[in-house]
Amino acid sequence: MENLAPNPDNAYLGTWVTPPTADQVVVIRGRAPRTVSGNHPGVWPRRHTDLRYFSMCTNLGGQVKPVVINRFTDAPASLGCRYDDDTRLDRHGYYTYVLGREQQRTAIEAVDDATFLPFSVSYPAAPHMVLLRNLMPVANFPHATQNVPVDSTAETAAAVMGPHYPLVKVCALTDLAATGPHACTA
Repeated sequence: MENLAPNPDNAYLGTWVTPPTADQVVVIRGRAPRTVSGNHPGVWPRRHTDLRYFSMCTNLGGQVKPVVINRFTDAPASLGCRYDDDTRLDRHGYYTYVLGREQQRTAIEAVDDATFLPFSVSYPAAPHMVLLRNLMPVANFPHATQNVPVDSTAETAAAVMGPHYPLVKVCALTDLAATGPHACTA
């Protein structure tokens, strides 16, 4: 993952992912920064927080890289973004995003502490850009994506972000469902 398109408030760490075979999923795991919960205005920076906000999104390839939106005639649209309040965390404060097909959603959502992110229904084999967004880190939070040099290597990003660096691995959905995220990220 590399730092993409930083600005004074946001920075994005991104990587390309090709959807794996139908029996596999992509698992992304890292320590979640401490954020403000809810959407009410408040004084910033706030004590006991690292960032104002974070999100993980799946985007289609191409120059524009639009966020995945799967539309259905008989159900609400499935959006390819989850923000911090929509992200399940384990008891140690780690997130596990699982990128999969809509047909895998029920099995993925049944996994403790896993947050589902969809691949595109319309373009199931297309490369997807996965983006971790950090908004407004506090001055003393050294692990923000803002501190990763633009166009640096994955190793540099991992060194800067420490446990907050998102580790990516392809895993069999049956293994994930049977033993949880640790089997896929060990």
